[in-house]
Amino acid sequence: MLRQDSKTQAEKWPGKLFDPDALKAYMPEESGEKKGVYEDQVATFKADTLDELAKKLGITDAAAFKKSVERYNALAAEGKDEDFGKEGKWLTTIDTPPFYGIHRKVRVSAIVSGVHVGEHMEVLKADSSDPIKGLYAIGNTAGDFYCGIDYTMWMPGLSLGRAHTQGYVMGKYVANL
Repeated sequence: MLRQDSKTQAEKWPGKLFDPDALKAYMPEESGEKKGVYEDQVATFKADTLDELAKKLGITDAAAFKKSVERYNALAAEGKDEDFGKEGKWLTTIDTPPFYGIHRKVRVSAIVSGVHVGEHMEVLKADSSDPIKGLYAIGNTAGDFYCGIDYTMWMPGLSLGRAHTQGYVMGKYVANL
């Protein structure tokens, strides 16, 4: 959820601010073409009250939703996120309409298969165990790790740890060629 005036505060934050007009492509209630946006990503809503936003987002327990916002606002006012450890400088209250909310389905953005690789992370030809010269794959793009069907959610850091370690190992190998 965003505050209307969050753009002013966020100008001091790292990264790039999203163009408010471009945001309309993700809003089903705004007219105009939704160019360059996947249909299931058009799920950002604007409302003048939290109850109205809860309804638009399909939240069935609006009271619990508003209680979560109240808790967050209290932490933001204190300048300390005791629930998730977010630094105080990134906190801002959610108290000024219009309110924005995004309805998203939980997804894992990970590849659980990938190409076959050799011991030095070199990509192997599809029809043999011969490496393709100069082509390497690490992390989730290197196959034969997750069995191609599932990504474990109970082992934090698995994806990044794997990518960092394999990058290091592959880098040492390439440096010594």
